[in-house]
Amino acid sequence: MESARVVLVTNVGQGYGRAVALAYGRAGYDVVCADRDVDLAAKTASEVEELGGQAIPIQADMTTQMDVLSAYQKVMEIFGALGGVVHTAAQVSNTPFEELTEGEFYEMMAENVRSTFLALKAASRLLSNGWVVVVAPPSVGSVQMHAAQGALREMVHGFRRRFAYPRVNLVLPSRPPSDPRHDQALVRAVRYLGSPESAGVTGQVMDVDLPNPPRVTDSLLPEVRAALDPTVRQPDDEPLEWEEWLDGQEAADTDDQADHGGGAYQPRGSTRRYPLGSGNHVWSHGESEDYGGADTTAAYADDEYGYDEYDAYDDHDDHDDHDDSEGWAYDLGLPEGPALRHLVANDDPLDTDAYASGHESAKDLYGDLASLNHVEDDDDHRGSLDEPRR
Repeated sequence: MESARVVLVTNVGQGYGRAVALAYGRAGYDVVCADRDVDLAAKTASEVEELGGQAIPIQADMTTQMDVLSAYQKVMEIFGALGGVVHTAAQVSNTPFEELTEGEFYEMMAENVRSTFLALKAASRLLSNGWVVVVAPPSVGSVQMHAAQGALREMVHGFRRRFAYPRVNLVLPSRPPSDPRHDQALVRAVRYLGSPESAGVTGQVMDVDLPNPPRVTDSLLPEVRAALDPTVRQPDDEPLEWEEWLDGQEAADTDDQADHGGGAYQPRGSTRRYPLGSGNHVWSHGESEDYGGADTTAAYADDEYGYDEYDAYDDHDDHDDHDDSEGWAYDLGLPEGPALRHLVANDDPLDTDAYASGHESAKDLYGDLASLNHVEDDDDHRGSLDEPRR
């Protein structure tokens, strides 16, 4: 029956499925976490319980009819009722249509359309009441994803004309999943469609416009972001255009590297973005304007961080124990080292609980996400929005 506070969420290992499971657990539902990978299902179920909810994991390949029927039947055996189902169609294909292979197309359609067909077919047989919410994959501007979305739209419309219950609705996100904080608009839409407040709402297709999550560079100080932007002219005493520096790099290496580590002289306190692998780091020279002077060399070799930055650049494997900022370095095209500490603003927008628009918090939806041990790891992967789930 629809009032039963038991929900089956599919493909909960990551992405939208995980975020929806966390939200239903927070709302007091018993969440059945289903995924092809039972370890991922168990991980999400444990996260639901860490946030104060109740959850159990089950293994289910939603493209296989026996697995789908088994998942429904297990829920009935354990709880005696099933309020609703959130099926997350998670496969995204970014391959250009003219290069798309037949096998990849079949796989994408099986993960999205066939799995939805099986989920709705089982629901029509086993649920005399209740609801189903299908979360479609985003179109990502590809022909095959538009085809999948069109198939899901028509399937939902056809199901509504044939069955009064369970009621079924479709949610279309504007982009691939990021992290629970920045995906909460979609989760709130799913929560509404899978709640008594939406009784009578069926056969609807809801487009959800999601905000772009912040990039890694958004947490840097404004002056550092400007320094890393090649379109911003830096206030150097001897400003060089990007192309000019590239053209002169070989000559600079030949003239200066033997005595001073290569690269053109840069005044103290100024910053410049260099090509990756060619001295690409932010640093300052000593007081002397004589680049070849002993004072400058000493100041550079014995800097405020207590080690030789030039040596760290040339042989960074010897300095792995200095700092854990290598992730920042890699994302920004900078070398490793504690010199990156001063680049990051104290108030990191990625660590706040505010919604991306700044209008509402996600705590009421999920609880305290910071209590999850790997929440920072999820944020670190927020840039890979175009990667498929499988």
